[in-house]
Amino acid sequence: MTTERPNIQTREGQEQMRKMGVKPIPQPDELTQPYWDAAKRHELRIQRCAECGEYRHPPAPACPKCGSERVEWAQLSGRGTVYSFIIDRRLMVPGFDEHYVVAQINPVEAQSDMVRLTANIRGCKLNDVYIGMPVEVFFEQRTPEVVLPQFRPAPDAKLATRQ
Repeated sequence: MTTERPNIQTREGQEQMRKMGVKPIPQPDELTQPYWDAAKRHELRIQRCAECGEYRHPPAPACPKCGSERVEWAQLSGRGTVYSFIIDRRLMVPGFDEHYVVAQINPVEAQSDMVRLTANIRGCKLNDVYIGMPVEVFFEQRTPEVVLPQFRPAPDAKLATRQ
């Protein structure tokens, strides 16, 4: 007997998944596996071109600047700034039962604002998040095998309150 997962494309399926408390987890592939392996070690690593030194994220098979396929996975400091964000108040993603922030983060090491990490912002009120806000990484253990890089306001962020 197999148990079918609810269809996430329907309202009914989303509601069933929400009731089950199922949150989506990453499905690494060959290109993204080094990112997730580093997260398990509580390291934030992204691709850097071994030829020209350009950082890139999301991962890609070749450097967008010089075209080289030589890559290294560079460890980042975990500091960055919020490039853009949304507050999800509709709770359309199964497993989430309260509003949350999804943000695009520019790592401080990146020379281009085209290098962005997508993550949640935690540790502050939703309305305290702002574009340009300094943030720092922390790691959330989602399952025994899945660790997610998440971000919280850095000590120098200008917030009304801290949680």
